[in-house]
Amino acid sequence: MAVTGLYGKTTKDEELKLDKTYIFTPNHFSYFDIVSVNTQMPYFFSFMAKKELSRIPLFGIFFRTLDMPVDRSSKEGAKRAYYLANKKLKSGISLLNFPEGGIGPQVPKMRDFKLGPFKMAIEHGIEVVPVTLPDNWKRLPCGEWIPAGTPGRMRMHIHRPIPTENLKSGDELVLAEQVYGIIEAKFKEMNGL
Repeated sequence: MAVTGLYGKTTKDEELKLDKTYIFTPNHFSYFDIVSVNTQMPYFFSFMAKKELSRIPLFGIFFRTLDMPVDRSSKEGAKRAYYLANKKLKSGISLLNFPEGGIGPQVPKMRDFKLGPFKMAIEHGIEVVPVTLPDNWKRLPCGEWIPAGTPGRMRMHIHRPIPTENLKSGDELVLAEQVYGIIEAKFKEMNGL
């Protein structure tokens, strides 16, 4: 990252416990988000994202080292990814999932969140950790293969974990909305909006 003029800086509301399992849920506005979470997150996690990312030059290197590709063109592929994610969580391995399900057409406005990671968090009683990535969309704008962005900072803010042990099936929409609001507010604050 430094060779290309990209400078990561991570801030946190609090230190997370290294021996605890979490579900991390960052916003997703740029393919650089994959680089950020793999180089700036100070915690171990398994990564869950669409299978197509493995075919992107350079970024595919990061994705092929991870272990839960989601084949969204196949119901069986989606079931397999969900099974693998549950298996990881049960074995104590944290999960990172972009709840937007992809980069939307109106960056930097977030897409509605898919409920999968929130359902899993409630099912397993695992805390959800919102993550705000405020700069990556400026560094590599979405959909541009020849980067039109600029070198510069790639900040990451890791929020306080949200407990789920008192939530029940059906509460995933409220949890998703809470996480969305936390990320959106911090994104606006960090960008002076």
